Amino acid sequence: MAEKRVSGESVYNRIKNQLRGQEGKIVAIDTETGEFFVGNTVIEASRAGQAKYPKKEFYFKRVGSKAAFVIGALHA
Repeated sequence: MAEKRVSGESVYNRIKNQLRGQEGKIVAIDTETGEFFVGNTVIEASRAGQAKYPKKEFYFKRVGSKAAFVIGALHA
């Protein structure tokens, strides 16, 4: 799984200029092909990717953020 994260992050760094103006949305990245699919939610991005690649796994990231999700309590 760490390999997919590193690979996904490298693809994201290559495509992030193409994602300008879509900050806050979710991108699903196919780490093998470099193709990506954008949605307002993980489900939307996933469905877009799976429509083309039904058997693939995707790397998800929130555009303009360090991660797609934050788990746990936020401290003030």
